[in-house]
Amino acid sequence: MSCVHLTLVFLSLSACHREATTRRLQGVWVGTLEAGGDLKFIRAEFVRAGSGATGVLHVAGGGDLTLVRAGESDEYVCFEMRRGDDEFVFVGAFREGSIVGRVHHAGEQVPFDLHRTLEIDRRLLDAYTGTYLRPDGDSRSIEDCTDALGWQQLIYVDRSGGRKALFPRSEDSFFFGPGYLIPGPIQGTITFLAATGGRASHLLVEQAGEEPEIASRSESSAIRSRNPRGCRPLGESRTSMKTGHAG
Repeated sequence: MSCVHLTLVFLSLSACHREATTRRLQGVWVGTLEAGGDLKFIRAEFVRAGSGATGVLHVAGGGDLTLVRAGESDEYVCFEMRRGDDEFVFVGAFREGSIVGRVHHAGEQVPFDLHRTLEIDRRLLDAYTGTYLRPDGDSRSIEDCTDALGWQQLIYVDRSGGRKALFPRSEDSFFFGPGYLIPGPIQGTITFLAATGGRASHLLVEQAGEEPEIASRSESSAIRSRNPRGCRPLGESRTSMKTGHAG
C-alpha cells in the first residue's frame, strides 16, 4: 500500500471515530465484498437518526452487521459495523452513485463496492412480474424474489435461464451487473414501459455491447419458466464474474 493510500485511510478512519454528518451515506446500497476469493452480496440501509445515523448491512451467508458510527468528507466515507464482538471498518471513496474501498477486519482487509439503489412501492413489483415476448417469439421473464430473500428483489431471467438481479434506479428503471446478486460493475438496465391496468405492457433491455431489445407482456399460460433454480443464491467465483456468468 502506498504512503498516499495509507494517509487517506488514516484520515478516513479518523473521520469514522468522531461525530460527523452522513448525508451522502444515507439510503439503500447494494454491492459485493470479497471473501476467500469469492464475491459476497451485501445490502446496506442507513437512516438518519437525530444527529447521527442507524444502519444495518446484510452479508449473504454471513448475517447482519449493525452500524456503530460513521463519518464522511466530500470524497471519503468511513463506517464501523459490528456483529457481536467482531468489528468491521469500511473505508471508501465516493464515486458517481457508488462507494469503492476496503473492509478492515481482524488485521486483514478486503475490497468492497456499493451502488446506490432505492426501495419502491411494493405494488410496482407486482406490476412488473410476468412473461414478456420478443417479436421473434423468444421469451423473457421477471420474477419476484422478495419473500424468498427478505428484501425487495426482482430478477430477470433470459432465454437461456440465466438470472440477473435487478436494482431500482427509479420507479420504472432498474440496473443489473455481471452475475446473479452481483450488482457491479453495472452492465445494463431494464426499463418497464406503458403500465396499463396496473401492469407494465413492455420491457426495454439495454446492455453494454448489445443492441437494445424490447419485449411485450404475454398472458399465455403455456409459456414455462426457464428458471429451475428460483431465487436461490449461488456461490459464484471471481472467474465466473469476469466471464459474465449470470447464475
